[in-house]
Amino acid sequence: MNDQDARNRIIKAAIDILDEVTDVDKVTVRQVAERAKVGTGLINYHFKTKNNLLGIAVGDVMAKMATSFVTSDNYAKLEPVTKLKTMLKELYSFAKRHEKLVKFTITHGILNGDMETPLFLVPVLKDIFGNQKDEIDLRILALQILLPIQIASISPSKFHFYSGINLHNEEQRNIFIDTLVDNIVKQ
Repeated sequence: MNDQDARNRIIKAAIDILDEVTDVDKVTVRQVAERAKVGTGLINYHFKTKNNLLGIAVGDVMAKMATSFVTSDNYAKLEPVTKLKTMLKELYSFAKRHEKLVKFTITHGILNGDMETPLFLVPVLKDIFGNQKDEIDLRILALQILLPIQIASISPSKFHFYSGINLHNEEQRNIFIDTLVDNIVKQ
């Protein structure tokens, strides 16, 4: 077994365990090691901390969702703005079902300076703006869309108090996403 195979098995084991638990804090490195059939030292070698591993695992699931969405034939026929809104709504639905895990991942990502997640929005923004915006402009727009969603997701109750939008209500959540995207796209 090479290093990359072991790393992938560890991530897969972490994802599988995260699907089974409701509390991220109860996941242990030992559980992941047993599931991946590796020693705990190998997990520490690849990921340094349990939080890094779990952040990567949840981020990996969401990244695969975003990538499959962008490349899926089901969504290829959608107008680009509708595609972006639909992608964000589907990712948010996943996030709502796994709220504790996603809060952990968002917080972990923000604290560690994650700048990879917004890149998943760039291809769709490129479809929207064509040659009107360069790569840097598209990356900034991706941040302008993603960061408010992430911040609101960390504390939905505080966001509800601030905005009057209940993110646990799908209709209100969809209005939030539509408004956010429309405001950015119409700039």
